[in-house]
Amino acid sequence: MMLVLFALFFRPVGFDYRSKIADPRWRSTWDWGLFISGAVPALVFGVAFGNLLLGVDFYLDDFLRPHYTGSFFDLFHPFALICGVVSLTMLAAHGAIWLQMRADKVVAERAGRAGILMLLVMLAAFAAGGLVLLKGLPGLHIDMMPPKDALPNPLSKQVSVVEDGWLANYTTYRWMIAAPVIAFVTGLLSLLLIKARRSGLAFATHSITMTAIICTAAFSLFPFVLPSLSNPNSSLTLWDAASSHLTLNVMFIAAMIFVPIILLYTLWTYKVMWGRVTSKQIDGNPLAY
Repeated sequence: MMLVLFALFFRPVGFDYRSKIADPRWRSTWDWGLFISGAVPALVFGVAFGNLLLGVDFYLDDFLRPHYTGSFFDLFHPFALICGVVSLTMLAAHGAIWLQMRADKVVAERAGRAGILMLLVMLAAFAAGGLVLLKGLPGLHIDMMPPKDALPNPLSKQVSVVEDGWLANYTTYRWMIAAPVIAFVTGLLSLLLIKARRSGLAFATHSITMTAIICTAAFSLFPFVLPSLSNPNSSLTLWDAASSHLTLNVMFIAAMIFVPIILLYTLWTYKVMWGRVTSKQIDGNPLAY
């Protein structure tokens, strides 16, 4: 976690300081730093989500205090690493498509080739993860929920481990199968659009791909947000993890006020900085890039 936090804080500094000195060694050092600070969180987020599907080794005691019973190396299960590859290549492909859209000539061509490679690896890893689920990755099923008027207590429900548990939602809610199908279809469409140098459309279709991949993982886990295979009754569901009605109401009001402001500011920054970055611009101001 500390490594991820360091990487996230390193990136803003790296973008600012990289161009301060026109020394190739200085810039190469910051380039590697930016690369690592971007790759590490993307990989860790995927590995973390893969471990949710595997089930986290923890339990809640009578005072609802969490206790982790696994080890650090247990987190690097092959399936979790596959999920990490999906996350890393998914975000790298998105960045490559964006660079193809915003850069000029040689850089755009290199970005396009990188985007195609990342998409191929992403689709292969996504398919491999699906095959693991189909093969029979143990999941959870809620056997009994407490009464709706009972005091909130994560331990008051009854949960059991079942084979193919993470596939049950696709049988109960058949429309959920649309998520992985859309992910593959739009992923392949993004490949074709990159080759055709239609980077704007490729960016839009790949945005749909990322949404569909994330929805696939969320649909599989629903309604769990933190499963525990070592002590299934300690697993947290959406209802266990929800805040109080007062907190949710306050956050709703805050979101109604600030989300439109953030969207307007984001649209304004995109409008101001829109257009391709050309070699002429870089040569005219070498310390800005």
